[in-house]
Amino acid sequence: SFESFCESVCPTSAPLLAFYGNEGHIPIVSLNSRQPVATLKMNGSVRCAAFSSDGTQLLSSGSDGTMYVWDLRTHRCLNRCVDDGALSTSSLACSPNGKLAATSSASGVVNLYNYRNLLERSSSKFLPAKPAPVRSLMNLTTDVDNLLFNADSQIMAMSSRMTKDALRLVHLPSATVFSNWPTSKTPMHCVTSMAFSPGGGYFAIGNAKGRALLYRLHHYTNA
Repeated sequence: SFESFCESVCPTSAPLLAFYGNEGHIPIVSLNSRQPVATLKMNGSVRCAAFSSDGTQLLSSGSDGTMYVWDLRTHRCLNRCVDDGALSTSSLACSPNGKLAATSSASGVVNLYNYRNLLERSSSKFLPAKPAPVRSLMNLTTDVDNLLFNADSQIMAMSSRMTKDALRLVHLPSATVFSNWPTSKTPMHCVTSMAFSPGGGYFAIGNAKGRALLYRLHHYTNA
């Protein structure tokens, strides 16, 4: 299936798409040539993936809760890691500053990892590594299907479309959830998509009612 994919947005590397294929296959397609350049293969089914900030690596995970780190120059797996406490991984995101990676699971737990720790191999070549999260966030209780860092990596948004108003913003690097927004009176409904503006001054969400909601983040003076 080519319905789900992620995109490399690094301006210094070739633009790529990674599709979540069947039976653990991840076709990599060049946006310049519109031709496939490689196919990666992991165990289990692919549910999520994210490109590293420099576009040279890809993280993928899925039904078995194992994260794979791929080198997109050699198309080889650099490492396998267990996503702490997750039976399966629902979403992945890498921070633009290259320091953090985030995963989420069906239970609503979001793990924040130091990206460098995902590259540290296990003492056994037969078993995946078990990096410890920097922080495990348990503010949501349903499947977190969307994770997103803003451009300066100071805010991460996490949301679940499974229940109303299930969205939280996380301050980084302290990894603390903002308590002042959203509130119980913020009319978000079931969040299906979200995006930060390039300058960080605006935050947009789409919901299951077909509405797009735009919010101003006053900490950022630029849009």
